[in-house]
Amino acid sequence: MTAYIREGSADKNYLTRFIGMEYVLSQVAARRAQNVLGALACLAGGAQLHSRENLITIGGKIDTSSLAEDTITTFKTQLAGNRVVFEPHAVVHAEEPQLINSLWKQRLRWARGNVQVTSMYRRIWFRPSRKHGLGDFSFGIFWFSIFLLPVAMVLSSLGLIGLFLLQSDLAAIVFRAMWITAACTYVYTIALAVQLDGPTGWRSAREAVFFPGVVSIIVMITAFFPGLLEQDLPHLLGLPTSDTGNVAWTLFVYAWISVSMLGAWAAKAVESTRVGRVVTPLLVYLVGYGPVLCAVTVDSYIKEFRHAEAKWDKTEKTGRVH
Repeated sequence: MTAYIREGSADKNYLTRFIGMEYVLSQVAARRAQNVLGALACLAGGAQLHSRENLITIGGKIDTSSLAEDTITTFKTQLAGNRVVFEPHAVVHAEEPQLINSLWKQRLRWARGNVQVTSMYRRIWFRPSRKHGLGDFSFGIFWFSIFLLPVAMVLSSLGLIGLFLLQSDLAAIVFRAMWITAACTYVYTIALAVQLDGPTGWRSAREAVFFPGVVSIIVMITAFFPGLLEQDLPHLLGLPTSDTGNVAWTLFVYAWISVSMLGAWAAKAVESTRVGRVVTPLLVYLVGYGPVLCAVTVDSYIKEFRHAEAKWDKTEKTGRVH
């Protein structure tokens, strides 16, 4: 069994509030859904409860051969035919990073662990079994939709720009469909988060609104109202418009879903500078918290491809939990 890990820092800042919202969505919402699917991706390391019998069944000890010992334990438990569940009414308060660089180290370890798990258990994906639900099609879609999200983001940008350069009308149709779907999903998930954990939702209301980033919200508006920002608004303000400007704006919005991850890298790079204290939060609000996590996933691809040293960068704790 695993519990709901709630961000519990007493001295919250913008980043811990973003993390609080993320945990509502990734645990209270997503893991409840996994309960229904009959397969759980991970019994969170900070909130695992095992029976003695199960620990004996999976070898009598926790496998620490990778950076994702909690996920491997979860998979081994299910592969052995034992049931795992998420209990949302059991709550564990956790102290989470207040700096992008600290968050990056933590999530890079998690992401590299997931890359390792994906490879270790490559023979189970999309291979249904009566013994466990890990091979079910629905669980595979869930796992790879997160694992390969950055790849999908880059491919979507390349596809849109390619269609645009080919002067295909399909580019605008695909762009609008993609971003309108993203906007509807965004509104639904935030509304769901507020219902599932009201205190966290209302405390992180600003972060909930700007979770996808200010620029992404503008791109969503462009999808709903074609021509509003590049033609209608400048016309109302008496500003000149040009074909070159319209082309530049179109290419920007088509590329933004990928470019946003570069903005996340910039936020990390500038944090340690003199202006980082002010500029980094602004950048995160502009590009969104989601692209930060996707950028970390891309970094995990690179690190694993290069066979970089797999260090256990444990998150520093200072006793800030309320």
